[in-house]
Amino acid sequence: MAQGRRAISAEDRALFWQALQSGVSTKEAARISGVCYNTAVKWRAKAKETEAKLELEQVKLAKPTGGRGSVEKDRLEMVNMPPVIPAGRLSERAQRGLEDFDYFRTVYLGRVPSPWQVDAAYKIVAMLEHPEKQFMVLNCPPGVGKSTLFHDVAVWCIVRNRAIRVMIGSISQTLAKMYSRRIRETLERTSPLIPDPEMVAKGLAINAEGCLSLDYGRFRPNHVGALWRAEEFVVEQQGTGGLDNKEPTVSAYGIESEFIGHRADLCLFDDVASPENAKESVARDKLIERWDSMAEARVDPGGMLAVIGQRLGPLDLYAHCLNKVAYDADDYDGSDVTDVSEEVEPVKTYKYHHLIYKAYYEELDDGPKSRRQDAPAWPVGPLLEPFRLSWKDLSYIRHSSPSKFEVVYQQKDMAEDHYLINRTWATGGLGPDGVLYPGCIDNERQAGYVPEGLVPPVISIASVDPSPTMFWALQWWLYQPSTNLRYLIDVERVKLTAEDLLGYNTQTREFGGIMEEWQNRSMAYGYPISHWIVEINAAQRFLLAHDFVRKWQALHGINVVPHTTARNKFDENLGVEALLPPLWRSGQVRVPTMRGNWKTMAFIDEMCSWTRDKKNGTDLVMAHWFAELHMPSLRPLHAPPRMWRPSWI
Repeated sequence: MAQGRRAISAEDRALFWQALQSGVSTKEAARISGVCYNTAVKWRAKAKETEAKLELEQVKLAKPTGGRGSVEKDRLEMVNMPPVIPAGRLSERAQRGLEDFDYFRTVYLGRVPSPWQVDAAYKIVAMLEHPEKQFMVLNCPPGVGKSTLFHDVAVWCIVRNRAIRVMIGSISQTLAKMYSRRIRETLERTSPLIPDPEMVAKGLAINAEGCLSLDYGRFRPNHVGALWRAEEFVVEQQGTGGLDNKEPTVSAYGIESEFIGHRADLCLFDDVASPENAKESVARDKLIERWDSMAEARVDPGGMLAVIGQRLGPLDLYAHCLNKVAYDADDYDGSDVTDVSEEVEPVKTYKYHHLIYKAYYEELDDGPKSRRQDAPAWPVGPLLEPFRLSWKDLSYIRHSSPSKFEVVYQQKDMAEDHYLINRTWATGGLGPDGVLYPGCIDNERQAGYVPEGLVPPVISIASVDPSPTMFWALQWWLYQPSTNLRYLIDVERVKLTAEDLLGYNTQTREFGGIMEEWQNRSMAYGYPISHWIVEINAAQRFLLAHDFVRKWQALHGINVVPHTTARNKFDENLGVEALLPPLWRSGQVRVPTMRGNWKTMAFIDEMCSWTRDKKNGTDLVMAHWFAELHMPSLRPLHAPPRMWRPSWI
């Protein structure tokens, strides 16, 4: 009985084509792979016959290079590529490529060494291998190859694990599709990459030595109906049946696209932030809503999301992500931080890891030689990319547009002089300008308590910055004209209704609300609040329109002062930037301790992050300004006169 032919395994077939493509003869390739020589000859003859037919058809149709005939030829070459090569049968070069990212991108992608990209790639992969879901913000200056980094990382991760699911995101579907197509073309290439000669001449690229499809086996499936589109595709899997019900290996989505049902192991978002959505606008609100509800939810457990780009300002997407925190405390129930017990400070954990790569590291600058285009890059030299982003270009931007340099190239929220105050002014110590500042924090005084040793006269006032739908800000201040010090006694930033601010119970004939509570407390301390300064719209709507408010004023002998915000907000002499910074710089503002005190922490954080363009999160600054603007015109409370009496009484 005749024996059947031996079935040739996919591994042997892959080894044959790999050996053949490396330059050995058909006979030698057959010997290496253990394939019968006659079978190998038939394979070669069939491949050559098919290739000849395609070339003849191309000549007949007179198609230019890149036409349908060229596409079919590339498709044939891909079919002739070896199938997936098991890890145990990879060449020494291929095995090293799985572990060494710099070697991988040099050999297979023709990249020149870039230390910061290699450093970032290893950190991204390390987070991807973490058992818990991870999030990362990667900030770097423009023109240093951030999009190339994400492309190379995605390709490397696919080569290391063909079962991975990668999502490529961008500000538009068109841009995301372009990035995805670039990854697909890299994976389906059938010969080593030959870059643009001009790029090689400039030292930005080199000729690749290897081909991914040859060293690791083909990535483009060879069966009809395989998913292989620019916006999504599935790579060849190891073994049979590996493509059944397989989610796309790579999928591309614009941030405004509908990708509710798709989830991924590695989500890479590039060029999502823009100047238009990095400031208070409808575009920013829409981006933030899409990011929180859609983008972050696409990461599967054990996966990671990374968003890359240069900083654009304190309100960009990166700042939004970096401000996301979780609190770990036994008594913390998830409510607003202002409601957390002041006795135990919750442990703050940031949701996003932050990687920062600056264009220029001044501490590494050793002189003109270290800034040359042929000088070593960071972390040895001061420049991140000496050739791509030269010192000549950077120095021009640094001197002509300092704010742009600090934000876009040095990855700061905003240049220091754009913020209302420097944090050192509040905490005290040596500032970045070399000045020793006294600070504004009374470490021995808790919120809600009056400092000891105040000498009359003292002005006791409260200010209110209301909001019909958002947070209200309330502050109680004591001002001592003789020392020119103003003391913050208490502060609240909460959502209120008109009744929560000041209400009246007609049945019990009792007043209620924060205004009544603070008024009674101030009287008990001996410094009754004499004036309540309230933004004019709220004063007219919530206070002055009600009879019970006038009765409350008469009962306590106080005045309600309506304040008009728009009139003087940016005034050169009376505006926010004119009145407040000098007081904080000189330590004339005194605030309670920050230890376990979320009220003071929130107030100082808002003071340090306030800018002219900021619209949300400015309530506490506005309440502070209300008080300071009206303080000089208010009548101080003098101590009651002492009556003369004879010494014998």
